[in-house]
Amino acid sequence: MKKLIIPTFCFAVLSTVAFEEKISAAPLQAEQTNIGDVMFVHVSSGALNMRKNGAEDASIVAKLANGTQVTMYSESKGWAKIKANGKEGYVSTKYLSATKPGTLMKTAVTTKTTTKYVNMSTGSLNMRKSGSDSASIVAKLTRGTQVTVYSESKGWAKIKANGKD
Repeated sequence: MKKLIIPTFCFAVLSTVAFEEKISAAPLQAEQTNIGDVMFVHVSSGALNMRKNGAEDASIVAKLANGTQVTMYSESKGWAKIKANGKEGYVSTKYLSATKPGTLMKTAVTTKTTTKYVNMSTGSLNMRKSGSDSASIVAKLTRGTQVTVYSESKGWAKIKANGKD
């Protein structure tokens, strides 16, 4: 009888700690969208097709030239919802950048950043190479670690901590 109770109790204690960490680390819903982020179109030739929805076969709303400034509202599965030249649509995120083509990185558009601190009750927070649970771990961040937040989307934040991005 004792053998059955002890493992069950340990599992309950361990799962409670993991649950608390998940709650502590989860961002607020309001922080998950990039409403108003200014981005620029980066294409090596031709124009970028802005589409009606986030699919390659969706109808084309407009064609955007290299360097076109866009306002990004959200991002999902490699597609960004944007507004450009008075029209709204979707483009592949791989053709968007925070810097305008032809500008030096130091003179690029000022990016709004926020300083935050890791707030884990126990253990550490895994800093990953990209916004995915399966991405490789870059560093483990402990409680109180200062991070610079560049953007937040879909429950993930692009950050810099301890000299690593």
